[in-house]
Amino acid sequence: MTHSRTNVHDVVASLEHQMDYICKVSGATGLSLSVISGGKEAYAKHFGFRDLDAKEAPDGNTTYFIGSVTKGMVAALVGRLVEEGKLGWSTRVASILPELQDAFDGRGSHITLADLLSHRTGVARSDALWISRAGNLLFPKSESIRTFAAQPVVRDFRSEFLYNNYAYDVVCRIIEMVEKKSLEEVFKKRVWEPLGMHRTSMEDFAGNTNTARAYYVLEDGSSHEVPIPTISHKTIILMHALNHHFNNKTTSTPDSPFKQLTTILRPHNQLDITSLREQSCALGWGRAQLPCPLGILSYNYILIPSMPKIGRGAPGQLALYHGGSVQGFNTAVYLLPETETAIIAMQNPSGLGDACNWIPQMIIHKLSGSTESIDFPHLATVAAKAALSLPEKIEDELQKRREKGTSHLDLEAYSGRYWNALHNYCIDVSIRHNRLYMTFQGIVNETYELRHYHHHSWTWDVSHNETAKLGRYPTRPWISYIIEFYCGRNDEAHALLWKYDEEHPEPGVFVLEEGSRGG
Repeated sequence: MTHSRTNVHDVVASLEHQMDYICKVSGATGLSLSVISGGKEAYAKHFGFRDLDAKEAPDGNTTYFIGSVTKGMVAALVGRLVEEGKLGWSTRVASILPELQDAFDGRGSHITLADLLSHRTGVARSDALWISRAGNLLFPKSESIRTFAAQPVVRDFRSEFLYNNYAYDVVCRIIEMVEKKSLEEVFKKRVWEPLGMHRTSMEDFAGNTNTARAYYVLEDGSSHEVPIPTISHKTIILMHALNHHFNNKTTSTPDSPFKQLTTILRPHNQLDITSLREQSCALGWGRAQLPCPLGILSYNYILIPSMPKIGRGAPGQLALYHGGSVQGFNTAVYLLPETETAIIAMQNPSGLGDACNWIPQMIIHKLSGSTESIDFPHLATVAAKAALSLPEKIEDELQKRREKGTSHLDLEAYSGRYWNALHNYCIDVSIRHNRLYMTFQGIVNETYELRHYHHHSWTWDVSHNETAKLGRYPTRPWISYIIEFYCGRNDEAHALLWKYDEEHPEPGVFVLEEGSRGG
């Protein structure tokens, strides 16, 4: 359904009361929304505060962290290098990074750039190894490829979707090697400057006074600031270039940095089947053929029983989308290429559900012309309640499996430094005030109390508020909150077992460093 920019503005403006409610119930400290139609901004609105303490509202120049939305930028960058003959979509990554040749049960020699970009390697995502408390980096960049290569294969190759952040890091390393420049330098020259994105950066906010602060939402709906760990209206240029590529059977559009879009944006992998219509993964983007559920890659997807069918009864059209999440920020981008419409929403809390995803879906549904009513405020309320219940569900799952009445060894028997097989990740176990604690990677504020579970197993899950104040994601599986010490026949532990990814066939083994006990 095609609208003039004036009509788009009026249609979206009619939803403002619902937007306000969704922001409130989701705990959105601040949110910026922009709707693009026909190459120009048709609607913009900013909610709440970018800085709660200073009571400063966001505006059109406020900078946010956008997280995984950058995956679409990475794919676009590879498209330029493919167009120039420097890379190919079928380039085997081991030809550039030989350390991957024998990885993944021999699969490493076959993995291509397209495999990495479409999340079809089948390699476990293992995010818990590097994503923990807000503001912390648990791995140096130099260890990322080696760590990726050590992760187990848990899905069939090129047949199933399994999101993997490491895969995109590998692609970024390849870009740097080919261009012999840092990733930020390449982005700046090849994507950001041609699009006029002069405030976009891969660095922190130093020197920028108009930035959104990072927040998590507490049980009472208030915002708690956590340490800090931008998309522009130029997104429309991508859709214009896509239509030009498709209509003219070309891979390049004059004066556009976007190349190879018919390859980048075609289906490469199947997403979860939530309707009979297409739900697929392109390179750096999700694809959905409306009418169908949206938001498969959002936090909301795991919080409600089923996502609503957007555009039911209206003419079908393609939607491209991706979300982004880093501690304290969430982003959603939805593109409707056939009408060159874009909806971009950015928020600065990690909230009780994603307001920044509900709102674009509501707008798309309204713009589609569907006569079916969807109660988005109610869905946001259900999601918020579910988000608050996640810690309780984790504790319930743990208690179901607990063997009561067991005892543990003297605490000293568990203490020491434990290393993974690569010897690039350590867990220190120490005793304070007759309590057991563990610390990830020697980082003081990555210290967590261990509570006796049963036998030689201990747990470390905490309440919603404690999780939020630490700036940790609340969506970790229950099994990742069990730390088991392997004692064999001895009276003290010599290894630690941690299943940090629920899809791993076996827990990760961390071996005691000789001489570290009692030190």
